[in-house]
Amino acid sequence: MKLYGAALSPYVARVLLAARRKGLEIALLPAPGTGLKSPEYLAINPYGKMPALVDGANRVIESEVICEYLEDTHPQPPLLPADAPGRARSRTISRAVDLYVLPPLQGLVGQMNPATRDASVADKHMAELTRGLTGLETFLTGPWSLGPAMTLADCALVPACFYLERFLPAFGRLDPFAPYAKLGKVWATAKADPAVVQLLTEMGQALEDFTRARAANTSRP
Repeated sequence: MKLYGAALSPYVARVLLAARRKGLEIALLPAPGTGLKSPEYLAINPYGKMPALVDGANRVIESEVICEYLEDTHPQPPLLPADAPGRARSRTISRAVDLYVLPPLQGLVGQMNPATRDASVADKHMAELTRGLTGLETFLTGPWSLGPAMTLADCALVPACFYLERFLPAFGRLDPFAPYAKLGKVWATAKADPAVVQLLTEMGQALEDFTRARAANTSRP
């Protein structure tokens, strides 16, 4: 199996975590050709987005679809609850991360620099993020999202929490998890898991490399 994308992407990261939890060896590769919009990559994913999974003759796109594909093709260890209500809650958490947490969080990235920050834009994204996290909190149980075992919900949450911890202090939220006790418990549990530690290390290195490259490009005449 080949996974196209970059570990810095929260969508790619969730697939990596799910695959590793299942003991799968998946090669993480950059998009072929000249990048996401190259003809070579568009032949795999016509939308030019990451990630995309190639498994033999099968190509699967969209991170949550890929995670469920791995669940269907490699059911052990399971990353979805056995009962329908539990599976629905796991999918709800993943969907909430995609719709109500990551979009405003990504919107805040452009407002990181206080010197160039548009306070009204930052406040708007922060309000949306607060709404998303407050709603998310109601679905969490602990110590993992749905109880004692990691699920696909946690695979979605972990990369989001990585960015919450990295970005929100720039906006005065020194402890982003303080208002969200359940989310904080899930994050603490996740950071003690070896597979999560490996992923967070890779994401941290990728973020440092990206920041360094961006600074170098900005400083060029």
